[in-house]
Amino acid sequence: MALKNIILLGATGSIGKSTLNLIRQKREKFNLIGISAFRNTKQLKIISEEFNVKNICYFENYDDIKFSSGVNIMKGNQGLLELTSINCDVVVSGISGLAGLMPAYNALNNGNNIAIANKEPLVVAGHILKECSKKNNVKILPVDSEHNSIFQCFDNNRRENISHITLTASGGPFLNRSLNSFNTITIEEALKHPKWEMGNKISIDSATLINKALEVIEAGHLFGLKSSQINVVIHPESIVHGLVHYKDGSVLANLALPNMISPLSVAIGYPERYNLNLPKLNLVEVSQLNFLNPDFKKFPGLNFGWDALNGPNYVSIILNAANEIAVDLFLKKRIKFTSIVQIIDECLNKQKFISAHSLEEILDIDKKSRIFAKNISEKFYV
Repeated sequence: MALKNIILLGATGSIGKSTLNLIRQKREKFNLIGISAFRNTKQLKIISEEFNVKNICYFENYDDIKFSSGVNIMKGNQGLLELTSINCDVVVSGISGLAGLMPAYNALNNGNNIAIANKEPLVVAGHILKECSKKNNVKILPVDSEHNSIFQCFDNNRRENISHITLTASGGPFLNRSLNSFNTITIEEALKHPKWEMGNKISIDSATLINKALEVIEAGHLFGLKSSQINVVIHPESIVHGLVHYKDGSVLANLALPNMISPLSVAIGYPERYNLNLPKLNLVEVSQLNFLNPDFKKFPGLNFGWDALNGPNYVSIILNAANEIAVDLFLKKRIKFTSIVQIIDECLNKQKFISAHSLEEILDIDKKSRIFAKNISEKFYV
């Protein structure tokens, strides 16, 4: 069988590292033909030499790294578009934030399947990406453990038999912390996720449960579901990652120990499955699985997901933009942890747009929403 050609966006990030670990395990299955990073060119060079990668894209080269002759170097946003235009089997999109939108769209538009790990492109432009994938007969393969698990249990051929789905959430680092102490939460505490090792932005999103709000929106687009068909439960053990409920009362669930390599292998290898060198789930050792209703007083931001699906599509764009600005300010110690949700809420309540039907309109609303979020954030500065 021919090797699958892979292009990896965000090769030096957490998703990138997991993808590289998977490719190392299955060199007989995959051929890494392109990689990108923002500024870590030193690591890009190491990766390119290890996997003999011939196409490299970066934005900044502070270390003035020299790449091997014969390597095709691309730069900046235009470079990402050039990279994702190269014919391949799968583009793995591990770029954080909305920066991954145009590369994902470009990959689909050029006939490449995408394994998408970042929520934001689907949150703000899910309808456009889905239309593009259908038009070009290519797939959007979810890498997020929750959506990947739904993907594995969801029978698209008989979707009329599906009642609803349940996404699980670990509850993050503050599941058992009292609400009256939230004002004193530090960056270090918020970044300390009990189950997953992730980048800073998504770690903060997990602490506020905004990540689950974004996942509700993402699930709506990926699986064509109404807001009323998407449930969320807290599951601290992070063993059950998602459940699909059928109309006859049957429930299909995906269970696995927490790791990113397994869902990546499902997405990149689809429809094939691989024997991976990973710890195997032992239910006797796990012994007990707990499920709780979300505490909306402690995590009010979770509601934003259903609100966005029920509202005009610009609501999702405002939500995503305001969250990215607020999280960045928290990481820079400019605002309190609790101000993240307050800033988002104010942005959602005080902005109105005409629904976006194109990428240009989406990016325009995103730009205006970021400016608005930066301006109102000033009153929350500490």
